[in-house]
Amino acid sequence: MTPLSPAFRALSVTTVTIGILATAVVLPGAAVADTIDPAADIFPAVGTSDFDVEHYDVQMDYRANDDISVVTTITASAAATLDTIRLDFEGLTVDTVTVDGVAATFAREDDKGATLHKLVVTPAAPVSGDFTVAVEYHGAPGTHEDPDGSFEGWMPTSGGVVALGQPVGTMTWLPSNNIPSDKATYDIEVTAPTQTDARDLSVASSGDLVGQEPVGADRTRWSWHVGTPLSTSMLVLAVGHYDIQNSTITLASGRVLPEWSFVTADASDEDKALVASMRGRIASMLDWLETKLGPYPGESTGLIYDYAGVGYALETQDRPFFDGGIDEATLLHELTHMWLGNSVSPRTWSEIWLSEGGASFFESYYAWEVREQGDPRDLAAEAIGPGGDPDIWEVPTVGWTDPAQLFGNQSYVRGSYVYSALMNAVGPDGFDRIMRAWTKEHATSSVVTEDFLALANEVSGRDLSRTLVQWISSDTPPAVPEDIVSFEPLTAETTVGTAPVLPTEVTPNYASGPGTPASVTWDIADADWSTPGTVTLTGSGTDFFGAPFTTASLVVTVSAPASPSPTQSATPSPSSAALPHTLSATGAEPATVPLIAALSLLVGGAVVLVAARRRRKAD
Repeated sequence: MTPLSPAFRALSVTTVTIGILATAVVLPGAAVADTIDPAADIFPAVGTSDFDVEHYDVQMDYRANDDISVVTTITASAAATLDTIRLDFEGLTVDTVTVDGVAATFAREDDKGATLHKLVVTPAAPVSGDFTVAVEYHGAPGTHEDPDGSFEGWMPTSGGVVALGQPVGTMTWLPSNNIPSDKATYDIEVTAPTQTDARDLSVASSGDLVGQEPVGADRTRWSWHVGTPLSTSMLVLAVGHYDIQNSTITLASGRVLPEWSFVTADASDEDKALVASMRGRIASMLDWLETKLGPYPGESTGLIYDYAGVGYALETQDRPFFDGGIDEATLLHELTHMWLGNSVSPRTWSEIWLSEGGASFFESYYAWEVREQGDPRDLAAEAIGPGGDPDIWEVPTVGWTDPAQLFGNQSYVRGSYVYSALMNAVGPDGFDRIMRAWTKEHATSSVVTEDFLALANEVSGRDLSRTLVQWISSDTPPAVPEDIVSFEPLTAETTVGTAPVLPTEVTPNYASGPGTPASVTWDIADADWSTPGTVTLTGSGTDFFGAPFTTASLVVTVSAPASPSPTQSATPSPSSAALPHTLSATGAEPATVPLIAALSLLVGGAVVLVAARRRRKAD
């Protein structure tokens, strides 16, 4: 999800000069934890572990927004014998229920304050193993209000309706096991009027459009199939007056994806042009995301653009929903969710930072690599800097319990800091390796934070837990790094009279492993390049957390120059200059330094000063 508030949608990035992230942190007066316990479920009354749904078959007759009749057949499996089957279902009138084809009794339970809306089915005989439940129902679906005052569910639009599920709104129209950890496949068949208000009516959903056929003189049956297991929260259903764009997209990987995009016919010409521009970027965004996260996990692509008044965009599977606004960052955010959130899902909503923090971070990552804007590693640096928001540390990314905080800063902004800290710890290439392994190992499954820590450690070959746990759980900025134990040895070589080219970075070693390189300034005030031997330089700089170091070391070997060959002139034109007292090497390019060589040669009883000057391009 991308709330339209700028506080969530656009993580501003200001380029700053930052070195590295220490691979572990300690907080003043606080013990350092290595693990994160799974978070408590903030919606304990929603969903069940009694059974696992494998497939939903939905046969809907849509006459108007407030007039539908549906038969939904659920194929599921129970590990133990069940006397009752508890489905999440809010509103609508249930007509009949059968279990394995036999009539069953049913009752309703509703407690809005507890987010409890249940259809309790009692089969004629207990079930175990595989079973089916068919629910026939009708009426006017409603919206669902979350504890934070936001809405989802059956949402009226300019010309119809869109059904949005995150976090629990799908139960307003679909009896289900409505939790992110239970993923299933879907067949959704909607028979709707061919036209309303003298305009064509269309039906959009997730997955592939496998059928569109007339039914009688004035109705059309739309059939959608979702073959990749998906949680109910990421399923979409939209009915409205849409301009449909159908095409194919060939990715750089060679995969060909069908595209179905649905843009409300009520959109202005300006909005339609904007949406068309954004559609044109889907292919390149998916190409880029595949290099970072592995193969695209969906079956098709596209978008749905309409006016529902919900105030957010949503990562509905295959074609995200945009509510009257779209831009590049938001599109990238929602497409990232195809991997982070839809394929790899939080086990409970309390772990949502894994998806929302990831998608927010990838907005900055994309801007850096594709637009050359900012650096995503700076997000964490700014968070602990003087301009950071101290309030961000009040709520941890994992461990909060108030469902009204679900879409708060700790999920989006602070969650992005964790990903930024990880990239600082392992570098962009190491980050990409971890993320590709993450989406591959946990595809179509549900995860907790500890799974992320374990995989990051495994792929990096380092113990990153202590560092990342502080970013996840600390109630103060993780501002004090672990002490630097040593630096990776550095050497350089030069010849007598020639100032060496010095490295611009050093790699600190911490107790828990090596960090990533930090910019360094070498003190060469007393360096003497005039005689053979070795010169040891001391370097200083600042690591990722702003902690200074002054003990970096560099050994420079000064060798005598090779003797000139008989054909070479031994008397070049003399010149002279003074060496600078210090050399700054903090930039990507070394600064211009006049390099002088003085060599005394005895020629014909006279001493001739030979000097050579080398220049390097200035920054």
